[in-house]
Amino acid sequence: MPLSEGEQRRLDEIERALMTEDPSFASNIAIDQFRRHHVVLAAIAFVIGMVTLVAGLLVTDASLWIGVVIVLAGLAAMAGGVLMYTRIRTRH
Repeated sequence: MPLSEGEQRRLDEIERALMTEDPSFASNIAIDQFRRHHVVLAAIAFVIGMVTLVAGLLVTDASLWIGVVIVLAGLAAMAGGVLMYTRIRTRH
């Protein structure tokens, strides 16, 4: 849920006051760096899911059930990465 205009204005005032009073602390708690970290984690989860999916498809030739389980794990990891990314974007 987005903030109202008054809430956003108040948060901006608090941020400016923090930057003027203690700039070193304010630079250490930058939210953009936190968001970038989560985007990277979401991308890594997606790539791991893709690799697992391909590995599952390759294993399916040897053993059907093991391959299917690995494919499902890969799809779950990819879906988790996408969900993490969309949650990050909706909070922004």
